[in-house]
Amino acid sequence: MSLSPLNESDHPVDWWFMYKVPRLNAAGDLQAARGFEYAYFDSETEAVARSPHVLDSDNGALFHTLDQLFSNPSADTGWILYNDETPDNQVSLTLGHSKGVIGFDAASDTAFWLLHSWPKFPSTDGTAKPSPMYGQTFLCIALDLDALRKLATQMHHYQEPQLYSPRIPTRLAVDDPLRLLTQGVTNNDPAGSNVLDLVSRGGTPFKVIAKNHNWDDDFWNHLVVDAIGASIAVDTWIRGGPTVIPGTTDQTGQYSVEDIKYITLQDADPDLPWAWPETRDHAKWAISEAGQGNWVCVGDINRMISQRQRGGCTIAFQEPTLWAMLSKTDKFVVPQGLTIGQAREAVKTASHEAARIRYPHQANAAE
Repeated sequence: MSLSPLNESDHPVDWWFMYKVPRLNAAGDLQAARGFEYAYFDSETEAVARSPHVLDSDNGALFHTLDQLFSNPSADTGWILYNDETPDNQVSLTLGHSKGVIGFDAASDTAFWLLHSWPKFPSTDGTAKPSPMYGQTFLCIALDLDALRKLATQMHHYQEPQLYSPRIPTRLAVDDPLRLLTQGVTNNDPAGSNVLDLVSRGGTPFKVIAKNHNWDDDFWNHLVVDAIGASIAVDTWIRGGPTVIPGTTDQTGQYSVEDIKYITLQDADPDLPWAWPETRDHAKWAISEAGQGNWVCVGDINRMISQRQRGGCTIAFQEPTLWAMLSKTDKFVVPQGLTIGQAREAVKTASHEAARIRYPHQANAAE
């Protein structure tokens, strides 16, 4: 059996990306959302678009991709599931802040890797009930077994995932990196980071940028920016005051990092009628600054000082269309009497209804 990311129509693609919308009340020109709607884009589509499906139904790319793995696996089909909050509520605060699915077929040499940000997801029987409350991101990539084994080695020593419900075919050798990964991740590796260059089965290059908990440094502004050679804007889960957030420049002072405070999909597609403050978002993604390579990063590490003590990664790739869609976030014209910093703080702390001060972009607004 051959495994690949499957698209919205249940057909193989090289990779796909989706952005789940949080649960939202209707406000003004913004529609309500149940929290299972999503925007979708893949290696064969021309634009990011609203999916006609929802994530709590038996349809759409996420369902099709996982259903091919779990519904009728052959003896040569295997998987490794990982999440720091498993469907049966096993929570790890020491292993990697990592969430994903590795699916593979040893006979056909085919595999996929799904990296996501959704706690308590998935379960092999489809009974997982993750929360609809927050925005989440998903990236799924077609790989062969050689690439997957390199990924498994990196995961073992740097991403440090909490594994559950693994299935390893008997034909895999005892020293196969996939089998070794399921035998447990320790916290004894020396401090380190790693950048793994992977190429999908369709020829798309990706950089998997990872670090273990012993590395004990800022992930986004000391590792990611140097790996891609660009300044970035980052959207992650941030809670607490300024003391929990790392600085905004890398160690060389060459690159900068800015936190995204507001997410809007309306400018990307009129059929995506949603916008929300960063406080309603649990996704972990970043984009490079304009003119710096159209980099998109989809990962599992938050931009908080506390995450220095957690393993994890981000997947970076250059994709102009997806970059353009994600660049239409964090748009403000500063209301009279406020600084841009005050406007952003208002959006960060307000509820969705109170925060609907969504203004057109004003590129020359002063910080």
